[in-house]
Amino acid sequence: MKRIAKQEIFHSVLLVLALLILTLNLVHNVKSTVYYTNLSENYQTVIQPLIILKNDTNNVSNIYLSNTSAKISITATSNSATYNYSLKIVNNNASHWEVKLEYDDCIDIIHVNTTIVLHNNISSLWQIKIEGGIKRQNDTYYDLADNATIHIGVQNLVGISSGTTILHTYLRIKTPNKTTYALYEITFEFKYNT
Repeated sequence: MKRIAKQEIFHSVLLVLALLILTLNLVHNVKSTVYYTNLSENYQTVIQPLIILKNDTNNVSNIYLSNTSAKISITATSNSATYNYSLKIVNNNASHWEVKLEYDDCIDIIHVNTTIVLHNNISSLWQIKIEGGIKRQNDTYYDLADNATIHIGVQNLVGISSGTTILHTYLRIKTPNKTTYALYEITFEFKYNT
């Protein structure tokens, strides 16, 4: 009886040791796998987007996030002013695209009236209008030809009451007749002081 009890204790100790060795081995393998994963992530490369945003000749834009996000800041006056070259949209490849501005959100649109357009110096298409605290949006796409540049223009900007209007939009970029698209965030900030 004592001999059977000693054998059971011996087998239990061996089982515990075997489990301990297995557990330590697994922990060692997990650590080495995580270390390997971290090393491989350090060598990823960033690819330049096919379409980029650039500050235009009016010099009112700040560009962010690898040229895929922008903020346009303009001080309005009581007289109508136009900034046809607020932001460039540059197609760096030989593919045809369609683009449009989409309204997302706003803060205090009561301070200005304006029309935001896309144009290529030959034709233009209005995208968003703010009049009397009400915004309207055009859902028509504008063509962005192969290796071409188009512009975002802010036309007929007039201050109405003191304050800052912030308009959050997305530039939707898609291939014609396709449903997939990319969104670039573009924020408009219009300040007016009477």
